Amino acid sequence: MRYAIALFTIAALATSAPAQGKTRERAPRFADYPVTKLSRLPVAKPLVPESVNEGLRLQLQKGFYDNSRTNFAGRYFLAVTGCGTACAWGAIVYPKTGRTIVLPTVSGWLDTHGKFRGIDFRHGSRLVVLSGERDDKEGDMGRHFYVFEDGKLRFLKTMKTDGNFMEPNR
Repeated sequence: MRYAIALFTIAALATSAPAQGKTRERAPRFADYPVTKLSRLPVAKPLVPESVNEGLRLQLQKGFYDNSRTNFAGRYFLAVTGCGTACAWGAIVYPKTGRTIVLPTVSGWLDTHGKFRGIDFRHGSRLVVLSGERDDKEGDMGRHFYVFEDGKLRFLKTMKTDGNFMEPNR
């Protein structure tokens, strides 16, 4: 009888505890960083710093429309533009002044799901997800999570990948 109870206890513990080394790290989610108020303000033309590559700066300004409205973190505009094959770049724009906070470029992704965006964000969230290698830094392939708070992007974490992004951000 003791033998049966011991086996039952061991089996119960083995099935309830996660296998060593097989626990999946939880990715930050858009819902983890909500905003309390959404606005649809018109956005001033982005003032991209001179230190940014001229081609990227002009492409961002050219892709901006006079009827653009806030689309990120409740009251900001996140402008995204392509910078080549499998490459994206962007900036957070303050709607009234056009002041920008420049994001790193992301590139190098391989397989992607149908709604993949190299720079992913939501109007109702302060989370930004950059997928790929940041600024062409070799060995940096992954999903890079940032939160926008107090006027700055704060790095949260990177989840390394092999360059395939078949699952959407949540």
